[in-house]
Amino acid sequence: MIDSTTSTSSTTKTAVTCANCNLDNLCIPKGLPRSEVGELALLVNRNNIRQKGEAIYHAGSPFRGIIALRSGSAKLLSFDQNGNELVVDFILPGELLGFDGMSSQIHNCTAIALETVNYCHLPAYKIEILAINTPGLSQVLLQRSCNQFDAQVQKMMLSRRSAEERVACFILHISDRLSIRGYSELEFRLSMSREEIGNYLGIAHETVSRIIHLFQARKLIAVKSKQLKITDKKGLFSFYAT
Repeated sequence: MIDSTTSTSSTTKTAVTCANCNLDNLCIPKGLPRSEVGELALLVNRNNIRQKGEAIYHAGSPFRGIIALRSGSAKLLSFDQNGNELVVDFILPGELLGFDGMSSQIHNCTAIALETVNYCHLPAYKIEILAINTPGLSQVLLQRSCNQFDAQVQKMMLSRRSAEERVACFILHISDRLSIRGYSELEFRLSMSREEIGNYLGIAHETVSRIIHLFQARKLIAVKSKQLKITDKKGLFSFYAT
């Protein structure tokens, strides 16, 4: 969805580091002093690529470290005892993956690319090195993990709302997250399928499709393939808030 690589000319590209990446106010560096950002930049592995459908890491695998998406999007999956998958979250550029493995040192979830993704990787063993040299890192990682916990609480609260309210809230939430990342809040591409949206929201994908058609009929949104345009954000919010 977003490419954070910048260039100085059509032929000369500037190497992206933690100090000049346009996602630095969203990613790990947010909240770190500039001197500590420099320490972080030395240990991060950049330009890791996964194609659509490829795993970034698997449930049950050793903790890999912290993953920060630079471009593209991913889904975080958990599995029940029968092997059925549950979409836990969708991850956008500037957001972090990997917290599901920090406490036990084993990943509890599987992360899958929804489209071609480019990500930075802070390996697990380097986190310990950084913790010594960058005192602010532990606080930053704790804050990010708490943010993800808060998001899961909000998701649980949303599960008590009607299906129409869940879909409206989902669209608005994606809009707000992309707006923070410099994208249009009114027109964007949904990289996830309606089956995946339904799985995430706890409703059937047929219900997701019906509600999207309803919102189109009410001229709240316009959808063409995976491209979505919010034509009446206030109306969509009012629909959710009722």
